[in-house]
Amino acid sequence: MRKPLRLFTCALIGTSTFAAHGALAQTALEQDMRYQDTATMTVGETVISLGGGFAYLTLPDTRYTFRYKNSGTFNSADKQKNDAFDDYGGGFSGTVSTPLGGAFGMPWVGAVHGYWSNIENTNRNRCVSTNSFTCAASNIVDTPGPSTVSAGTLISHTSRDVDSWGAALEFTTPNARPMLLPGIMKSTRWGFAFDVRGLDQDLHINGHSGSSNLFGYKETLDTTYYGGYFTIGGEYSLCPARHCGWGLRSFIDLHAGIYGADADYSGNFNGRGIGGSKLSLSDDEVTFIGGVKFETRKQFSPRTSLSLLSEYDWYSWVPAMRYNDGDGNAKGIVNGTHITDGDAFSQRTSLRFNIGLGPTALYAPGY
Repeated sequence: MRKPLRLFTCALIGTSTFAAHGALAQTALEQDMRYQDTATMTVGETVISLGGGFAYLTLPDTRYTFRYKNSGTFNSADKQKNDAFDDYGGGFSGTVSTPLGGAFGMPWVGAVHGYWSNIENTNRNRCVSTNSFTCAASNIVDTPGPSTVSAGTLISHTSRDVDSWGAALEFTTPNARPMLLPGIMKSTRWGFAFDVRGLDQDLHINGHSGSSNLFGYKETLDTTYYGGYFTIGGEYSLCPARHCGWGLRSFIDLHAGIYGADADYSGNFNGRGIGGSKLSLSDDEVTFIGGVKFETRKQFSPRTSLSLLSEYDWYSWVPAMRYNDGDGNAKGIVNGTHITDGDAFSQRTSLRFNIGLGPTALYAPGY
């Protein structure tokens, strides 16, 4: 599995949820245009934000083992769900942002965002053969001789390890006046970014019947997304009174973009009595990625603050493997195993420490 460089150090660990942002969506500070920017900085200041927390990810199910009919032409009856990936893990995130000056009559802020998270899960699947159906697993390619292993009771153990990572170069321009929802939105910022991100998966499945090992399967499925997105957001408040927010400020950002997806698959199978095989595949697709970010921030000193950041993303295309079931040639599918598609959802929540570099206060003085 390709591992991204882990450039960001964990400063604080947060275990919060999306609901926390609703309760914290208040503000107690009104600021001059000079201080309206990308959530954590003043004009003239570079801000570094580092943090850690938990991540949640859903991916297409893994269906490797199957049952086939005992009579008539060989035909798989149904695929067994060896793993339903829907799990939590941990990770880090960080941002470095700085003002860039003016262009096209507008102030601009540049930021580099990065994140990495790791999520693992395991699953045990039990298949019992009947008079009509037999539990089996197949070689990942069709072979001239036997290509399946079977058992009266087939137990499979699945482990799946996923790295989710990304880095973006973002440019935004702030506006002290809201472009939409006046009364709720206090300011607006919009912009664009160049983005690269990845979902790198390692999968292991071991099958046995009683004390006998029947098969082993290993897979690497790495997907890299290259593209960019547009973003719009700003500061908001659900509290009309100026001093009812306990000094908290809340921000929202929506983003949407088009990406090229590059998926690479590598599989290795070994079965008792039928030997082994290796297979490599690749696929290139175009996908949409969109999501939303929520941040709630509390200042603790002139140049430091603490923020709770939650990020939600939906991927319209992620690779999903369709494995050979012993009759791939009859279906006209070369090698049986091939790449299909599904979608994915990710969520990351982190508690981050923000520090401004330089002599100027991180935020403008409050009223």
